[in-house]
Amino acid sequence: MPDERILIVEDEPDIRDMCTRALAREGYQVTGASNGAEAIQMAKEQDFDLLLTDIRMPGMNGLQAYRAIQQLRPDIVGVVITAYGSVETAIEALKLGAEDFLLKPFSLEELRTAISRALEKKRLERENARLKALIPLLQLSQTFMAVTDLNTLLEKVLHIAIQETAAKLAVLMLQDDISGDWVVSAAIRDKHPELLLQEYRLSKSVIQQTVQSGKAVLWQAESNRGPFFAHTTGDAAQTAKSAIALPLIVQKDTIGILGLGKESTALAFSQSDVELLSVLASQAAIAIQNARLFTRLRNAYDKLAALDHLKSEFISIVAHELRTPLTEIIAYMALLEKEIPADDPYLGGIARATHRLNTLTSNITDLKFLEAGQAELQCAKLSLSGLLREVLEELGPLAASKEQALITAVADDFPPIYVDGAKVKVVLRNLISNAIKFTPPGREIRIAAEIDEPAIRIAVQDTGKGIPKEEQEWIFKPFYQLESSLRREHGGIGIGLAIAKNLVELHGGRIWVESEVGKGSTFYFTLPYCLRSPME
Repeated sequence: MPDERILIVEDEPDIRDMCTRALAREGYQVTGASNGAEAIQMAKEQDFDLLLTDIRMPGMNGLQAYRAIQQLRPDIVGVVITAYGSVETAIEALKLGAEDFLLKPFSLEELRTAISRALEKKRLERENARLKALIPLLQLSQTFMAVTDLNTLLEKVLHIAIQETAAKLAVLMLQDDISGDWVVSAAIRDKHPELLLQEYRLSKSVIQQTVQSGKAVLWQAESNRGPFFAHTTGDAAQTAKSAIALPLIVQKDTIGILGLGKESTALAFSQSDVELLSVLASQAAIAIQNARLFTRLRNAYDKLAALDHLKSEFISIVAHELRTPLTEIIAYMALLEKEIPADDPYLGGIARATHRLNTLTSNITDLKFLEAGQAELQCAKLSLSGLLREVLEELGPLAASKEQALITAVADDFPPIYVDGAKVKVVLRNLISNAIKFTPPGREIRIAAEIDEPAIRIAVQDTGKGIPKEEQEWIFKPFYQLESSLRREHGGIGIGLAIAKNLVELHGGRIWVESEVGKGSTFYFTLPYCLRSPME
């Protein structure tokens, strides 16, 4: 059933009543007026889809009333009623924009057909205009989503709104997340960005009505008491004679309001304008929200990056400052070793602590050089089993103190590899020492290697607590560690794996971990293009 609103203007009560009853039975919402002045007042107060008017009426005739109502409601459909003697006038009405006319006397069927035909024609015209307008907007949606700078995005939205509706002025207000105030964030007048933004602030009544209704609000200077713009310092209030405000809604929250103004009521915003701007506002709201989120994420990332840099610099400075006292301690220990028995427990404790601190400061320095891209490879043909043997001799006492078994599956006749031996030993040392650190006493740690042309793959397997999947991609970041309980239990500052990753990648390989919580972890790394010397 149709539900369009029809305004009938007819000075003869019987004809007006007959038309009202007939059209109401068809499902239309029908309102009657006895003269043109009364009809114009009704059109000011409410919206109508079709005007059915007699041409000859006392006082203001039907054509005059139609012209006046057209200025108020540009999209209204017109059907005129005339007698045989005024066919020329009916033709004049068609030139004015009326869709059809009825000759008196007419039947109810002729009335229903004329009204239905006029409304259907208008529907098709509106739908065609809407589809034509939506095509560029849908294409622009991809552009909106690609713009991450908020100010650039707001200007794009306003330029499009002015271009598609021939508006004189466009303003976009956003709600401040903290204060909740509505702030003018962008304004354009005559297609140029306007510097005096606050001159174009929407009035409180317009803002309130738009937010509460959640839909487009049409405004006419002649039919609205309050201004569209408030507290203006220039002529913005006089610029807008016809205006529209639309809410920008994201997940039921109004984040902004788009306001447009035209200089003349004769160029009032049409229904097709409303539909186009509604789509534009919907797309703009999502794009603006995305741009805001992107800005927040970027700012948060910049702050984190700055903090991470400060932390790295601080630790580097501390490591550098420790070099001088460490050098003195090592020198004095060398003198003491000549006078004190080698098995002295106190001297051994000092030696272990000094070695640990010296290794820590060296790792920090190495990491700084690696991240700066200042490290270079000094490659030679070496035995992997020999490199591994040197590392195990160094770490064996640590594993023995926890009654752990270090099991290797690297044959003595494993083919020679062309690598920087010192750097590969650092990788092995860091991975195996981590395995010893996180494996409970009395358990096994396995080290294996195999050829997988054109690379070798080395694995270090522990039987510790394992690493949660969501943390596995982070453990190779500098200074990242697992939960605080592990830090307190095992110590360290979280740079061993970062150094290992940099050194492996410096060789052209890669490093990764496979782990299951409660069952342990296996760290793998490859050394591609290392099976033979490039000179061979």
